[in-house]
Amino acid sequence: MRPSLGVLLFSDYTLAELTELGRLSEGLGYRFFWYTDVRFTRECYLGLAAVASVTQRVLLGTGVTDPYSRHPAITAASIATLDELCHGRAVLGLGTGGAGFREIGLERKLPVAAMRETVEMVRRLLRGEKVTSQGKVVSVSDGKLNFKPVRDTIPVYFATHGAQITRLAGLVADGVLIANTLNPAAFGFYLGQLDEGMTKAGRGPETLDIGLRVEACIADDDEAAFAVMRRRVATRVMQQHPHWEYLDEIGISLPEEFVAIAANKDRNPEDVQRATTLLPAAVVESMVLAGNVERCAEQLARGLNPRITQISVRPHAVAGQNVADVIRAFAEQVVPRALQLRESVTA
Repeated sequence: MRPSLGVLLFSDYTLAELTELGRLSEGLGYRFFWYTDVRFTRECYLGLAAVASVTQRVLLGTGVTDPYSRHPAITAASIATLDELCHGRAVLGLGTGGAGFREIGLERKLPVAAMRETVEMVRRLLRGEKVTSQGKVVSVSDGKLNFKPVRDTIPVYFATHGAQITRLAGLVADGVLIANTLNPAAFGFYLGQLDEGMTKAGRGPETLDIGLRVEACIADDDEAAFAVMRRRVATRVMQQHPHWEYLDEIGISLPEEFVAIAANKDRNPEDVQRATTLLPAAVVESMVLAGNVERCAEQLARGLNPRITQISVRPHAVAGQNVADVIRAFAEQVVPRALQLRESVTA
C-alpha cells in the first residue's frame, strides 16, 4: 500500500504564505499538514485555523505540542476547538518539546510520565468526563470541558527520538512520526520499541500509523542543498544537547570538538559554523535528504521500511528557491521515484 504523505512547516512563514502552502499541499495530495508549536514563534493553533479556512480535506495537526508549555486541559480545549473549525480534521501531535523552555523557566521533567498523563487526560476530557487526577507531572481537579467536542476521539500522534517514548507510542498512541531516521538498522530499532509497546497493550500492527518524518532540501545544486541540510542538522543536534541518548541507540557518534561546542551555552555564530563543518557527511545523510530529485529519491528509498504507512517532509530551500517547489518535488517526483526504486530492489 502506498504510504500517505504529510508536510510539516515551521512557523517561519507569514500567515498569508502559510495558507497558500496549505492550499498547495492539499492540491498535491498530501494527507497531513503538520505545523510546529514552538515558543516565541507564530501561534500554532492560529496558523492551523488559517489553513483550515482554505482547505477541505487535508488533516491538520500540531507538529508537535508538548505537555509542559500548555497544560493538557488547555490542549484538549484547543484541539477540540480546531476540530470544530475544520469539521473533524484535527490531529493532535505530541512531543516532549524543549525549544524556548529555558527562556520561560520550564523544565522538561519525567517526559514519559508527562506524555502518558497528557494522553490520558486529553482523551478523558474529549469524552466529556469530569477529571480529577494527581499525576507525576500534570494534575487537574474537577476539570471538565464546557462544550461538547465535535468528536469524542481525536487521533494522537507521537513525535519521537528515544526508546522509551517510542515504546509508549506503541502502547497508547494512534500514530507515530519517527524523525530523521534514514538508516534501516536505526529504523528497525524503533520498530522494535513500537512492537514492544503494542504487544504490552495487546494491539495489532494495523492499529498504529507508522510515519517516517524527514527533512529535505531538493535542488539541482547538490552542494548547495547539502550545505543547507548540514547546517540544519548541526543546529538541531546542538540544541538537543545533552539529550543525545537516541543518537547512541542508533549508533551515531559525534566528533569531540563538536560535542565541546554544543556544550558551550555561550556559543556564537562562528562556533556554530565551525560545528557545522565538523559534522561528518555520513551523519547528515543518515538523517536528512539533500540534493537533486534522483539523489533524494535514492536516499529515501534506502530508508523505506515496508511497515511505513506515512511519509512526512519538512521542506528546506536553497537561496533563491521557493519552498513550494520543494513541497511539489517531494510529492510529484521524489516519493514516486523512491517507491519505484524500493520495489525494484524487493522484486
